[in-house]
Amino acid sequence: MSTALTLITILLPLGYAAVWADYLWLFYTDHPWARRTCSRLAGSLVLLHMAAIVVRAVGLKRLPMGTQSEFLAALALALMGTYLVIERRLRAKQTGFLTTGAAALLMLLASLAGPGTANTSPLLQDPGFAGHAVLVLLAYTALSLSFLYAILYLVLARQLMRRQFGLLFRRLPALETLERMSVVAVEMGVPLLFLALALGHLWMYNLADRVDPKMAATLTPWDPKILLSWVIFLAYTAGLVGHRFWGWRGRRMNIMAVAAYIAVVVGMGAIHHFFPTFHKFPTLDAAVTADTLEQSLARHAAAGSPLETREWR
Repeated sequence: MSTALTLITILLPLGYAAVWADYLWLFYTDHPWARRTCSRLAGSLVLLHMAAIVVRAVGLKRLPMGTQSEFLAALALALMGTYLVIERRLRAKQTGFLTTGAAALLMLLASLAGPGTANTSPLLQDPGFAGHAVLVLLAYTALSLSFLYAILYLVLARQLMRRQFGLLFRRLPALETLERMSVVAVEMGVPLLFLALALGHLWMYNLADRVDPKMAATLTPWDPKILLSWVIFLAYTAGLVGHRFWGWRGRRMNIMAVAAYIAVVVGMGAIHHFFPTFHKFPTLDAAVTADTLEQSLARHAAAGSPLETREWR
């Protein structure tokens, strides 16, 4: 099994590159063969990658996001899978070369990063944390795609205003389709973010019973990152309501989508670097020392049922 997984790990970057090349061929030539094969090839690759991650997770007995390589690979899979859902709903493949290209780049970086040495954080073995982390990854991947489609909408709208009818104008979907793709991405991201927050709250209260009392006191729903996440959820929900019932459409709507995503990135970055939060989980590579929460959880586990910490390669 280990040999098979190693072979898959080598083949995955090549598969992502092949999918990107197929979508790029479709974008430049609109060839019928590329149109028939790109989605099928991407779907097969997603299933193969998902199977590899599941098997690896079973072998490691933890969420395989403990190293830079594992995290980048999971991000590539989330990006490819989320894009395919949007493509299937709207039957628009012309933007695939952008998203699959980004996913292929992430897989290349994952391969270059090497297997790494996981610090085997106890959090990665916690099903509650694993589910919360996966939902957060999928939610913000969907919101990132919404940002991308809003940017494409604004670029295409600018070309139309200036009457610059180049390759992008000929190949990209109509403005209405790009706007719909952005909205569909938000429609995916909002419920995923809600589930991530709900599971996160449940996991937090469960975790408080398993760590030192002093550390448990820091696990609060008033954590800045949790509060900002709820603000993000409400803001994007308001955007969906405005689009559905209040006629928020066109250039103004897409400018709002771009501004909202930039605010999300800036806000999360500011909280991570300048505000105290228990959401700082340095789980990438052994060079990073486990934080106090992980140490507290590890001590508790050691006193009860020891956690498995072996690395499986």
